[in-house]
Amino acid sequence: MSVPAVPRDASASRLPRIGFLGSMNAMPMTYALKFRRDGFDVRYVVEAGRDNFLMRPEYQFRQQVSYPYPDWIREIPWPNNLRHHATLPYSNRAAVEAMRDRDVIFLNDYAMALAPWMPRQAVLVALSSGADIDVWCQWGLAFRRARSGPRKWAYPLRLPLELWRTRLQRRGLQRCRTICYFPRGLNPIGDRLISELCGPDAAQRTIERYDMDFIAAGARRAPLPRRELSTVLVPVRFHMLPMPGNEGEHKGNDKILRALARYHQRRPSVRFHLFDKGPKQDLERAHRLCHELGLDDCVVWHQPVTLSQLLDMYEQADVCIDQVGNHWMGAIGFHALYMGRPLIANARPDVFAREWGPRTPILQATTEDEIVDHLIRCEDLGFRERIALEGHRFAVEHLDAEGVYQRIRSSITRDWCGSGRGSPDRMSTAFDPT
Repeated sequence: MSVPAVPRDASASRLPRIGFLGSMNAMPMTYALKFRRDGFDVRYVVEAGRDNFLMRPEYQFRQQVSYPYPDWIREIPWPNNLRHHATLPYSNRAAVEAMRDRDVIFLNDYAMALAPWMPRQAVLVALSSGADIDVWCQWGLAFRRARSGPRKWAYPLRLPLELWRTRLQRRGLQRCRTICYFPRGLNPIGDRLISELCGPDAAQRTIERYDMDFIAAGARRAPLPRRELSTVLVPVRFHMLPMPGNEGEHKGNDKILRALARYHQRRPSVRFHLFDKGPKQDLERAHRLCHELGLDDCVVWHQPVTLSQLLDMYEQADVCIDQVGNHWMGAIGFHALYMGRPLIANARPDVFAREWGPRTPILQATTEDEIVDHLIRCEDLGFRERIALEGHRFAVEHLDAEGVYQRIRSSITRDWCGSGRGSPDRMSTAFDPT
């Protein structure tokens, strides 16, 4: 897709200066690196602690980002707790100051609540990870969070703070000119909240994203091990219960475990690699179910690892499994496809059939029987090699982040030029909560 050149006139004589606040799973770095590649002045704020493998960019983009950070990346830790959110913007003053001279600001995760204190003339973009809209913008969940704390007597104290946090998050989304969110239909709750908060032109202001920058992440296509099927990689986060903000949605972990138990009876030598990722109560249920199903001797449990370590594990796998519930395939499945590993998952054909066509190389599964049947088909090395090659080509054609980046760049360039050059000294110092 061609990108309109930035007009070089009196009102827009330079490329807009780009800022990034919020870094859920370090996803925003995907686009920050592309803006840097194209000559933009970028400032990226890292708020997570140094032991957070998922959030820190040096773990997710090791080939491009190292620590200590270069000047364009600023480390400004801030705690993710209720007290912190209740005292915005003072608890995030350094992050707000870091954006003072930015013309276009991407807000991700909890940073969306900082929108009211961003430069008044800046173009704001909601770069959503999902929960920052479908969880943190729901009034009903504010009441639930207030009740869920260990000290039940503190509910009257927590509730006003939770409502204030939700108010800020909703107001932040409303202030954003562009919303980057999942394809419509993938998450109906998020779709509804965007329509409710962003008005009748919400669809025109939304850029759909379902993508990954495989090269920046260090993924590489690797030949399949030429052997009998012996290693199944299942890096799915455990959500055995309905997920917050998405009642009835889950990742199908129980179906996966029961299917693995059935397949193990057929092939006792196979090993299943699982990860201790997810809420504590869900992990407890998962370990308990593994024991009840007799999987203790064939399951290898892993603690969360860096992305480069995870990619090494993909290379050793014969088959990968992503979620099979009514949630959606994510980075786990994307990497499996790109690296050339047969992938069993619910690819959500109800949403993507029109774009991807009726047939994809993803081994579609939503039931135990389908998972077991696909594992049996994958015992044939020739089948695994064919489906792996098709999967790599599919990832390159449909899931690469470059196309999404070009649409984002075109949108923010148009918006920035249309509004005139940003005025970094005109800061919003007060928040009107009405």
